[in-house]
Amino acid sequence: MTIGRKICGLIIVAVTAALLLCAAFLLAPAAKAENPAPVTLSDDTVFAVSPTHVAYTSGNSLSIVDLSYSSDPFTLSNAFEGSATDIEITSDKIAVLSTSGENKILTVFDYNSETGSIGSSSTIMPEGMTSLEDAVMLETTNDSLLLVTSYGVRFVFGDDTDFHYRPGNLSSPSDTVLYDDAVGMVFSSSFGSGTMYFVKGSTLYTYDSGNAQVPINPDGLPLPGTAHGMAKYGDLIYIALDDGVYLFFGENNVSKLSGMSYASAIDIEGDYLYAFDKAALAIKRYTVTDNALVYNKCYDAEEYLAPTDFDIVRVLQPAEGESLTIYRSPRDLEVVAQAGGGIIALTLVSYDGGDGETSYYYCVTQDGVYGYVPAEQAALTDLADPGYTAAQPLHGITRTPVYNFPYKASGELCTLSTDESGSVIMTRGEESLHVLLTATGLLQAEGNTWCKVLISAGDESLTGYMDARLVCPYVSYSPAGVQNYCKIDSGRAGVYIKLFTQPDENSEVVAELPDNTELMLASPYDENSEWTCVFYGDTTAYVRTESVTTSALTTVQITLIVVLCVLAALGVALGVTIYIRRKKKREYNEES
Repeated sequence: MTIGRKICGLIIVAVTAALLLCAAFLLAPAAKAENPAPVTLSDDTVFAVSPTHVAYTSGNSLSIVDLSYSSDPFTLSNAFEGSATDIEITSDKIAVLSTSGENKILTVFDYNSETGSIGSSSTIMPEGMTSLEDAVMLETTNDSLLLVTSYGVRFVFGDDTDFHYRPGNLSSPSDTVLYDDAVGMVFSSSFGSGTMYFVKGSTLYTYDSGNAQVPINPDGLPLPGTAHGMAKYGDLIYIALDDGVYLFFGENNVSKLSGMSYASAIDIEGDYLYAFDKAALAIKRYTVTDNALVYNKCYDAEEYLAPTDFDIVRVLQPAEGESLTIYRSPRDLEVVAQAGGGIIALTLVSYDGGDGETSYYYCVTQDGVYGYVPAEQAALTDLADPGYTAAQPLHGITRTPVYNFPYKASGELCTLSTDESGSVIMTRGEESLHVLLTATGLLQAEGNTWCKVLISAGDESLTGYMDARLVCPYVSYSPAGVQNYCKIDSGRAGVYIKLFTQPDENSEVVAELPDNTELMLASPYDENSEWTCVFYGDTTAYVRTESVTTSALTTVQITLIVVLCVLAALGVALGVTIYIRRKKKREYNEES
């Protein structure tokens, strides 16, 4: 074979391989995108709740999140085909019933209840069925999946392939009701015994499974509106209608509950009722009571970020009663703690939930639990005057801890000690530097008295809390060779120098002082620093370093001394000159 033929053969093989790769790429099914950012719920969202998780859809994405919402939802995009019409969740499976064109599809996913992640999926056709054309909705019983069809109920998995709760007389439409368009089904006791209830349109129907010859009640119980879902809690049945949630007591007793006023699909788990609010595009959780639903949690993709600027840090007390309720966030009113004391308010925030702004204190407890307390339910305690401003740690050699908040579990901000002159030294990690310590107030927290302090280190300011027993008024020492004082030195006679509250000429002016005013240094003097911190009375202030001197004399004084010395020298020179001239004149006169 010639070289030309070999090259042509190689080209043909390469082109064929490239075409096969392209075909494989184009014809391969699209891969699922795992765990993207939490999806925003949509108008067609369906959801279900297990003892540990909430599962919900949005478009053809499927998400799962733990009931505490302590982590981001786990999401699969393109999880199923078509539009979801119903969803159910067990301890290890999530089933989605969807519609694509004229076809109905049942997709079942494995999931891990410990990690909250969704695993493999498969399209299911229950054994003995050849089509899902009659599928209506999904239900669960004893952690098993049920498929409700237009003519009966059966298990999705297992050996039981019979249809249960089947209308007794299919040939006579006048005395039977099919399950088409039903939106909910519950059982009074275990599956296969007792009474089954289902709701569709504006009617609640019953079925006595103990007598298979008795058909479904053909008339049913009229409801005051169109049903959107139903759920069972104990012996009570809740039905979501156009204008809210109603409670069915049995017989003909139906009463509306306060606390929710929108139509929604609902589910119940534990002591909570979950409802999808289409207006807010959120799954909301309510505490179930006899005659009201109390909102306390919201599941959606919105993030409510906790504040990071703490401008209050005061002890919070109940305005009334003996305890305060702390919520997870203003828009997620899950109770995270109840406390009677030891609550530290960090800052005040406002939240507009659509019905006007409400103020909350962002707080932390002594146990390190963060949350929100309605401002109207709490009162801030006032800071007490420590009686002094300039401060230092009581024990100079020992490193005294400064905490982030007024309790030890909040963690150490830094430690403080003093040098031989009494100046305060701050240590953070490997770094140690001289700082200015200011006591700003005392507060009581959990039986302890804390001193709120401000630590100034150059341009940086830190706020922390010290055990009030371990901080005291500033006391300076003057060992040999240590310079503790400075003088105002303007460099010009008659000029007054300003002292500021902060190292900033735009801050408040503490005083205006003339030359030669002596002040105590609050930190070691550094001629290269722009500002020098000094004590003025019982407080601290800042003066430009160029306007102070640590020598015994100011510039003006030195200038005056130099001038006087020059004048004295001139005077001496003049006197000598006069003396010499007079002497020469006298000698001249004597010779003449």
